[in-house]
Amino acid sequence: MRELDLEIVAAAASGDEAAWQTLWRAVEPELRRMLAQPGFLGPISQREDDRRDIAVEVMGRLRAGDFYRLKHFLAARQENPSLAFRAWLRVVAKRVGIDHIRAHPDYVDQRHRGTHGAWIAPVELPPPSRLPGARPPVTSRGTASMVMRAAAEGAPPEHVRALERWILGHSFDEIAAELELGSAAEAARMVRTTVERLRRRFRAAS
Repeated sequence: MRELDLEIVAAAASGDEAAWQTLWRAVEPELRRMLAQPGFLGPISQREDDRRDIAVEVMGRLRAGDFYRLKHFLAARQENPSLAFRAWLRVVAKRVGIDHIRAHPDYVDQRHRGTHGAWIAPVELPPPSRLPGARPPVTSRGTASMVMRAAAEGAPPEHVRALERWILGHSFDEIAAELELGSAAEAARMVRTTVERLRRRFRAAS
């Protein structure tokens, strides 16, 4: 990406919709390449869905607050004419990426322990029939709701819905169909990560 014309940035920051669309088209490809660099955000850089989500969030933050961040860049550029938009965008993307990682259901944030976080290693769950004792012995929706309240703290809503259906006896295929997911494997991953959240929470409380 060549260094952007500051007039485009200034026009977008002023609320010019056409300039904003021009800025988006110029920035998004470079942003995607930046996020795909292996050393930029670690393992998550290899996940296409996460890269796309981060790119969209970066653009959302550039637009948020009446283009507050773009205006901040222009002010910083006036004080330091050598400040390049690409370098500034890299800092914004890094911060958004870190926020995305910390909120990711497969990531365990351990800052409260004074250590770095860790990724949960993906493990394919076997069919429910091969999980003796793994499914909680819950038979009523009221009891399931109690588990849901514990799981819902910090978990994405769709993960909580997947866990609820699994507790009530639905198969991963049924969960995938009900939640309009791509596959039963995706439903299994949602259940697994949410169960792991519960385990960590109850271990910490014990």
